[in-house]
Amino acid sequence: MKIRFIRSLNLACTLALLSFSACSKEEAPPKPVAIEEAPANLDEVFKEPATASAAQPRQDSRVKELVSDARAALSGKDYSKAMFALQSLSTRSDLTDSQRDFVTRAMFSVHQALEEQAGRGDKAAQDALDLRRATK
Repeated sequence: MKIRFIRSLNLACTLALLSFSACSKEEAPPKPVAIEEAPANLDEVFKEPATASAAQPRQDSRVKELVSDARAALSGKDYSKAMFALQSLSTRSDLTDSQRDFVTRAMFSVHQALEEQAGRGDKAAQDALDLRRATK
């Protein structure tokens, strides 16, 4: 009798776990940022607040340097350099959710631009994509 109860309990728990794990929905990938608007939007997203709070810690100089590098590369259409500046920025633990979201979306845009350039035969773009895949 005890064994039947334990088996029934195990079966019920297993079915419950399977049903809960099957309920998760896949999230759609973030929408890319318009590549032409990315430099200005980057400045806006990383604008330092007038008063730093615990919720939005002050960005250190490395973050500012990476933002500056990404902005300059995006403005100059140097998408290889922009990709790696944005990738370095995305690994920072001190970004806010909106900053992290923007960086992710900008990386998608830059990746698409690199894919287009590589499709037109740009060896530097293809090399950047290959390096990105190797270091991902």
